[in-house]
Order: sequence, then C-alpha cells, then structure tokens
Amino acid sequence: MSTGFATQMTAQGIDVEIRPADLKDVGKYALLAKAAQEWLRSRGLGQYVPAAHETPAALAARVDSGTLYAVWRDGAAVAFFHLSAAPSPWWPADGVPALYLAGVVVDRALRGQGVGRQIIAWSAAEARRRNCECLRLDCHAGNPWLRRYYEAQGFVLRGELEQHPGYRGCLFERTA
Repeated sequence: MSTGFATQMTAQGIDVEIRPADLKDVGKYALLAKAAQEWLRSRGLGQYVPAAHETPAALAARVDSGTLYAVWRDGAAVAFFHLSAAPSPWWPADGVPALYLAGVVVDRALRGQGVGRQIIAWSAAEARRRNCECLRLDCHAGNPWLRRYYEAQGFVLRGELEQHPGYRGCLFERTA
C-alpha cells in the first residue's frame, strides 16, 4: 500500500518530490516507458520495459493499489517506479521481508542527474520504514550498463534466470 505522503529529496543539485501517483499520471508514465523502450532498442538492447506494453487498466491498478510512485520536479512528473511488498514472480519464496522495485523510468532529459539514485535511496528508506530487510529488483541480463549501475548502488547479484523464452533476467538485492 502507498504511504500516502510526499517526500522532498535533493541530489546533485536537483530537488524532486516523490509521491504516490494519481490516475492522471498514468499517461505520462506510459509515454516515458515507451520512450525508454525505443531508446533501448536504438542501442541494440532487447530489454523489455513492462510499462511500455501494459494497458491503461493495468497501470491504473498500480495506482489503485498504491504501488505506483511519481517523481516530480518543477511541477512536472519526470520519473515513475513501482514499489511493492508483493513478491516478484521471479524471486523464490524465502520468507525474507522485502520490498520489490520495478518499472523505473526516468525522463531522458534528466539522464545522469541522480534521479535514479534518488528513487533507489527513497525505496531503501521506505523498506526500512516498513521493517523490511532488503530491497529487491530484477533487470535484463543483457544490459551490462544497467547491471553495473545497480551494483554501484549497492545491489548484489543473487541469481540469473530465464524470465521468458530467450530473455534472461538478473535478480539483484541490497540491504535496506
């Protein structure tokens, strides 16, 4: 469930506000996800960006469940992410209290400005607030840049698996 509050953060001189997304935000989320999908394809990466393919109803369900968050800067939504206590289908059941981060998309205009780090830091703080031991995510195994990025953010590779025929994913975890 959503925390129902907004959090101000600053990193690398960029002030952002993280708050639960509203239904009016779903269109922007889908646009950013589609742009991310196209950018990845232009780089020769076959990475799948789920929010680029989900129906508006599926995205609205994330809003209704309180698990879709928007990152705002200067009055505009510039990034989105999904954070849930519901275990990812890719992670084996182990009973460890965790939050699962997924669907992170950031406006390309803000690339390299620390927004992703802010999302991760906020998510880890939320995991601690909810008494979770760790923050988990999965990502495309064929994207070495993304794998290095998550490792630089304190995530440890916990496994690799085939998520779909011909599509391998990595399971990453970090202490909350």
